[in-house]
Amino acid sequence: MSSRMHEFSLCQNIANIVIDNAQKEDRLVKEIVLKVGELAGVDVESLSFWFPVAVKDTDIKDAKLRLVHQKGEAQCNNCSEIYGLSQLYQSCPKCESYDKKILKGQELLVESIIYK
Repeated sequence: MSSRMHEFSLCQNIANIVIDNAQKEDRLVKEIVLKVGELAGVDVESLSFWFPVAVKDTDIKDAKLRLVHQKGEAQCNNCSEIYGLSQLYQSCPKCESYDKKILKGQELLVESIIYK
């Protein structure tokens, strides 16, 4: 699957989540706030491009998509250092170990739905 189709598929899934919630609330959607982690493997430009296409024939076609970027963060399993992480294969800046627990940055979630 190409990267473009990946983001389009993500947009369709996001739209389905939002539409389901809006129908339960019986309200119109004004804005969707989506948190995207820098380690999530998502092309945000492509996501922004495909979102209007994915929702064009839906009840949320007029909703605005707002992307909130989440920086990556990890904790070293060797020395417990907490550090910023911009790539998955980045070593600890203190001890240079690659053994880590990712704390933030892999998210892709609907953070909030703002209704009209």
